[in-house]
Amino acid sequence: MTSFEAMVAEAKAAADRRASLVPLTRLKEASRLVPGAISALSSLRTDDRAVTVIAEVKRSTATFADLSGVGDPGMLACFYAAGGAACVSVVTGPSATRGSLKDLDAVRASVDLPVLANDLVVTPYQVHEARAHGADLLMLDARLETLVLEGLIERVHSLGMGAVVEVRTRREALTAVDAGACIVAIDTRDPDTLAVDCSLFDQVTDVLPTQVVRIAAGGVRGPHDVMSFARCGADVVLVGEAIIRSTDPQQFVAELVAAGAHPALIPSAHREVL
Repeated sequence: MTSFEAMVAEAKAAADRRASLVPLTRLKEASRLVPGAISALSSLRTDDRAVTVIAEVKRSTATFADLSGVGDPGMLACFYAAGGAACVSVVTGPSATRGSLKDLDAVRASVDLPVLANDLVVTPYQVHEARAHGADLLMLDARLETLVLEGLIERVHSLGMGAVVEVRTRREALTAVDAGACIVAIDTRDPDTLAVDCSLFDQVTDVLPTQVVRIAAGGVRGPHDVMSFARCGADVVLVGEAIIRSTDPQQFVAELVAAGAHPALIPSAHREVL
């Protein structure tokens, strides 16, 4: 069993345990009672910015560095919104990433922006779970079996949410598009070493159709990185650790947002607005 297969098995087992306490039928009913999902496409791709910012709330990093001092995730999300973020991502995975659905609840109650739930989603139960807790977008992984990925994307869209499919290679990017993805997040971390390699974005993005929203996930440490990804064709950057480690999250987000709207980038931003 590969490490990813082990992660999938763990995520499924955890979802099954939750389903034994809250059956899928009850969860479906709960997901129908929450306000409708916010459409995020118009927020992520705009005419007046080359790149928009998804600011992430999380309690640990991909390298398992502790970020538990973030405090109130709802307050942090408010800082992100005040800084001009287009969307707030919340890592909800309860294991190594130390997230929880409570963090998603706190963020959803605090901001009117689209909210992205970021977890390893492997079952329809988790899709309804995210919607019941107010998610507007849901992260999926292109490494899942093709039929599973297609089914999850279809389920996400059927609930009015947007599916964001995370990819690491050109092959995975093509798989994501074939499965129905309209939004693709390109992970710039090497899957083996976890080192950031921003050239991965450039290698993968050219196989994506123009109508697909391109998110650069990882590798943004400041405004200069936003501009670099913009020149490589990114529509969005997803930033977490750099913001949380900054002394002023609101100001840091504002600087990233300003970089994405730099006049030098706008003429070269060839995009098809959805």
